[in-house]
Amino acid sequence: MRKLWENPLLHRLYRRASGLKEGPRATFGRAARWGAWLLWAGLLAGCSSALQSAEVPLAPAGGCLRAAAAPEVLRPAVQGVGRFDLPHVPGRVIVYQEGVRLQSAAWPELERLEVRPLQLAGAQGWQLYAVRPGAELEAAQALLRGGARYVQPEYLYRPTGLAVPPDSPDYVLNQRPIFAQLNLEEAWRQLTPGCARPVVAVADTGFYAERSDLRPNLTPSASWLDLVGDDLAAPQPVQGRVTPGDWAGRNHGTAVAGVIAAVTDRRWGLAGAAYNLAQVLPLKIFDAHGQAGTLQIAQAVEYALGVTTIGGQSFVNPYPAQVLNLSLALAAPQSRGFRDPYLEAVLEQATQKGLVVVAASGNEGADAIDYPASSPWVIAVGATDLTRSRAVWSQGAASNYGQELAFMAPGSEITVLSGRQEGEYANGFGTSFAAPFISSVVALYLYQQNALGKPQPAAQRLDAVRRCLRSAAQHGPNGWEPQTGYGLVDAAQVVNPGNAGCF
Repeated sequence: MRKLWENPLLHRLYRRASGLKEGPRATFGRAARWGAWLLWAGLLAGCSSALQSAEVPLAPAGGCLRAAAAPEVLRPAVQGVGRFDLPHVPGRVIVYQEGVRLQSAAWPELERLEVRPLQLAGAQGWQLYAVRPGAELEAAQALLRGGARYVQPEYLYRPTGLAVPPDSPDYVLNQRPIFAQLNLEEAWRQLTPGCARPVVAVADTGFYAERSDLRPNLTPSASWLDLVGDDLAAPQPVQGRVTPGDWAGRNHGTAVAGVIAAVTDRRWGLAGAAYNLAQVLPLKIFDAHGQAGTLQIAQAVEYALGVTTIGGQSFVNPYPAQVLNLSLALAAPQSRGFRDPYLEAVLEQATQKGLVVVAASGNEGADAIDYPASSPWVIAVGATDLTRSRAVWSQGAASNYGQELAFMAPGSEITVLSGRQEGEYANGFGTSFAAPFISSVVALYLYQQNALGKPQPAAQRLDAVRRCLRSAAQHGPNGWEPQTGYGLVDAAQVVNPGNAGCF
């Protein structure tokens, strides 16, 4: 009896789908190529890799949380096509087809549009396809006719910072009034060093990782990941690679990471809000043009949890994160009120595995929170000025507000680490710099949970964090209002063992 892989018809179909010329029967070199064709033919329709790591421990080694089974993920209630009017990566679409086989009648049209599977995407039921650049919408409609349930572009995201270049390398530091808004100094007094440090993943631009006032609070370099090449708009598969870091375009990422993890108590330079009690995992997702695609963010979420697959290669993170900071937003004003369904599915799974995601609300002064901060699986953070009011920096530049806004944090005149050279600082404005303050407070809370032996199960972590922060917020747990959410958070109350809302 002829084996499946010896069937000449399957060989011809495979070679057509993969772009190979017709010819004599060839030996298939790798099972991965078979998997690509089988997915194309629909034989693996409905099969997709879920987030591949186990639940996130509180520490890279010797963590304090016990694993528990994560609940099943609900299927997304999406149909049709996504927003192809929004900025997106050319030459790629993301398809939801769980339980559906692409019909053979659609293959000629899909072949004309150069549609081919690239890899299994991270959320259950989703698949990434390459298409002819410029034909993304046409390909999406053809895939729908072929039986797919939903097709979206790979949306583009941008950083949300309004960083100002430093006036001089000897910028005068004045952090105390900023930290006082969150009562951070009093929080530090309640914490004792020596316990396992939570990991905060920062998905951003490059990082000046060798700064002496940042490097000690980063995870080891073997855990860092660069998720893009130089140009995200190039219609080619993204190649992931672990790099030792000193990446181009590193100002924004360095500044955001420094808010959390600048080395503290050195008698010079900055203090990090997490006071050496958390580690930052650097993840580069923005290309040289300051753009990141849906897929890069999703892969950063996966890698933060423990493992992701890029171009058929697995990248394992030896320092899984408990917190992910996203100081970024969809790259177009017309996207307000819109959510990226594929990224939503990834974020939901990540939340159930114990990852707490914190994101910037946006800087347009709009009555709408930017995505992904507007996601129900994300904590949205707005920015205050030096008077503790919602920040307004200039006409058309102010902290966004609205129904998804959760908390506020300082976002005006923030002294940040510069990515240009050692010992240089910058002045940062924007919700990009408010979000890492709340990420730091979450990390301090998880650190204190660990120190007290009171960790939450991973699947309940986001709810526990939200409940705790609301109990310690300016307006109280029932005092939400649209301009400032629950308000500023008192970090001292967050780590106070006597606060019943937290412990």
